[in-house]
Amino acid sequence: MTALLKYPSNETAQKPVRVLSLCTGIGGDTAAFELTGIAHETIAVAEFDPVASAVLEQKFPDIQNIGDITAIDNWKDYNGKVDILIAGIPCQPYSTAGKQKGADDPRDLSLEVCGIVEAVQPACFLFENVPGFETIEDGRPFAAFKERLLDAGYSVDHRVLDASPFVAQRRARLFLCGHRGAAGTPPGEVLDIARSSIGSVAPRREKQLQAAVCFDGGAPVLHPPRLGTIMASGSGMKGPGLTRHELDFLVVQKFPGAGLVVRRPTPLEGLRAQGFPDTWFDGIEYRRRPLTDNEKYCLIGNSWPVPVTASILSAIHRHWLTSD
Repeated sequence: MTALLKYPSNETAQKPVRVLSLCTGIGGDTAAFELTGIAHETIAVAEFDPVASAVLEQKFPDIQNIGDITAIDNWKDYNGKVDILIAGIPCQPYSTAGKQKGADDPRDLSLEVCGIVEAVQPACFLFENVPGFETIEDGRPFAAFKERLLDAGYSVDHRVLDASPFVAQRRARLFLCGHRGAAGTPPGEVLDIARSSIGSVAPRREKQLQAAVCFDGGAPVLHPPRLGTIMASGSGMKGPGLTRHELDFLVVQKFPGAGLVVRRPTPLEGLRAQGFPDTWFDGIEYRRRPLTDNEKYCLIGNSWPVPVTASILSAIHRHWLTSD
């Protein structure tokens, strides 16, 4: 599997969607736009992790990386220039894999992102986080987050969507989107449309093929049918031990003439389980050397499930950004 299916698109005559990407990671949002076939122009990305930044610099050399969003004070310069603002808001403060300090965690950038929305005033936005963002501390941080976006003049809603109907990974994530003003298709309806199309936009045969070829080697995989949720730490994909959910990464494969082989997933399998093209890391270096497997595992786990994001972007474009 070296390429992704493209969603049906009638966007060729449309102007490119102007994108501002925050907490960009390895460019999962760009991979999703490429999957949809929607013409787009990324005005800037913002990523401070040095390894992820190296990936972005080499894959997208013409796009400026403005770095740490907390160190930028000229967001108003982007006002009127952004159709959609996209952010993979850091999940560590809300993830069950961490200490779940929520708003008390210095890595929490949710209200920082709200301030950027207020300054930039994009036509719409799409944010992603773990489901715990909605429930931690009895939902107070999430309620404050949504309320501030509503006060900024946006219609806002959210859904928890799982990538497992399309890719070979169980990955539930909270997606929140909104558009400026009250008119137009409600955000919740847009997300419901996206959810209904994740597994049906591509032909059924191809959907089954993508899950089947997640695993390498051309031999039957006895366990697991889908990987567990790939974590930003690379937990389960690397390290000496396997505990609890990490057992969902123990690949049991039967090779003719060799019997059962028990192993960890490869970085290529991780890429496929997130819905990226096989070639996403090809030729990428960090500090003048190829990326290590551990670096790849962490980058993959910190990214977006590409087909889910593509489905949402397709619905957003159709209902909010396409002129009649």
